[in-house]
Order: sequence, then structure tokens, then C-alpha cells
Amino acid sequence: MLKILARWRSFLLLACVIGIAVGRACSQETYGPYHVTGYNYTDRNIAAFDVDDFGAGDSAAHQSGGGGGFACCLDIPNRAKTLHIKVVLGLTWEQFDKNLPNDTYETDIPVPELPNKHDGYIEFHFLTGRKIEAKWVKFPTTPNIPKATN
Repeated sequence: MLKILARWRSFLLLACVIGIAVGRACSQETYGPYHVTGYNYTDRNIAAFDVDDFGAGDSAAHQSGGGGGFACCLDIPNRAKTLHIKVVLGLTWEQFDKNLPNDTYETDIPVPELPNKHDGYIEFHFLTGRKIEAKWVKFPTTPNIPKATN
């Protein structure tokens, strides 16, 4: 009788461990993968930007197409309310001449509305005053960049 109770106890313990593991795995679900691009409305080149530690690329200033390329594939945790953005600005001539480091800044922005949970593009719009907006789109838009040189 003790052997049967011990087996049931082991079985229940195993079932609990599996249940906890499955619950944790389900809570880690993500939306995506999304393509990412950056549109730069500022006067400084963006040497690099990261979205939640995802290397999302760069974005040149004064480019009619926004200045950025495309990166794939960003996943967003389904419970995320914000995205952490880290921006590394391109060197100024003074920084270059004096061998100074790049200027950087970090901020958190709201996760954009995601009408499609598994496809599309997320555009990051780098505005003046270190403001950043994110927007989900089905296909990339063409931004209206002031003072574009090409």
C-alpha cells in the first residue's frame, strides 16, 4: 500500500512540475515576427538603435525615404506594455576630431497597436527633442522628411 501511495505522490509531483513549466512557457508567448525600420526626422544620424536589445539598425538624417533599412525579426512579448529603445547617435565632427564617444539616450515608449499579431512592419519615427513614436503598418509607408537632400 505504501508503494502505491509513493507512486501516486511521485506522479502528482511530476504533474505539478509539468503544469508549472507549461504555464511559464505560455506566459512567454510573443507577437511577431515583425520587420523593423527607422525614420529619422532629426538633424543627427542615428548610428544604431535597439528595441528591447534587438539590434534594429541605423537611420541617416535628411533622407527622403527616412534614412533606415529593414531588420527582421522583432518579437514582442504578448504582455509587454512598453518597448525599451536605446539610440546611439552618429558622431559630430567635433566628437570625431577629439576622439569622443557617441551620444546615446534611452527611453521607454508604448507598444503600438498590433492589429496583426504575427506579421507586418513596425516603424520607429525618431522625432526632434529625442521623441520616438512606434507604429504598426501592413507595408512600410513613405515618410515626409523635412529638409531631405535626396
